[in-house]
Amino acid sequence: MSQVIRISDELYRRLEALAEGFDTPNNVIERLLEYYGQNGGESLPLPDRPAQITAIPADLDLIFYPPGEERFKRELLKSRKAYVKLHKTDGTSETKSWEARKFSESSDVSRNLRSGFLRGWKKKGIFKAEVSIDPSKFA
Repeated sequence: MSQVIRISDELYRRLEALAEGFDTPNNVIERLLEYYGQNGGESLPLPDRPAQITAIPADLDLIFYPPGEERFKRELLKSRKAYVKLHKTDGTSETKSWEARKFSESSDVSRNLRSGFLRGWKKKGIFKAEVSIDPSKFA
């Protein structure tokens, strides 16, 4: 059975920096454990497939880049475009482009996301969404 763990944003960024291609955090942790096992630590048996989350969290983890929903909103109003990375319980993720041409000062970022990309997030198996103005954040 897969387990859900929460890690700090800083630790997630450190794992992200070690990712290769379309790696998941699970794959990066596996490589770190394999390295540890090969270099003095005891080797652990590791699965060959991406981690799967068996229980959908009660709350959706929504992360903004730049940090903070208000700061993100100011940047979105300037650029009119953002990118949404959806993390799914089957260990996959996908990045989508958000054309925010009709977004205004009175619009609510979270409500827009929840009525669009994140509508039915539990049924779709989405447990986290990262939203960025800069597409290289997800490269």
